[in-house]
Amino acid sequence: MPIYDYRCQKCGERFSQFSRTMSSSDEAEAPPCPKCGSTDTERALSTFAVHGPSGADPQEVAAQRAEGERAASITPREQINKWRSGNKT
Repeated sequence: MPIYDYRCQKCGERFSQFSRTMSSSDEAEAPPCPKCGSTDTERALSTFAVHGPSGADPQEVAAQRAEGERAASITPREQINKWRSGNKT
């Protein structure tokens, strides 16, 4: 069943509507607005989102990678103490 997006001309509400068929005869009967009940609605351009692996946010992935690189660049306190004591093992 296709999902169509609609926009109310009266209140500007955007909503989605399931349709049983894809025929153009359904377009003559625009569904009423769920917010204000107006029948002055028109089909809107549908949009979709594209996500990377497992829906991860690219900015979140970049931030996690930067944090991991920063943490990897920090020398652990134990290693610094070994160097200070002269113990190189």
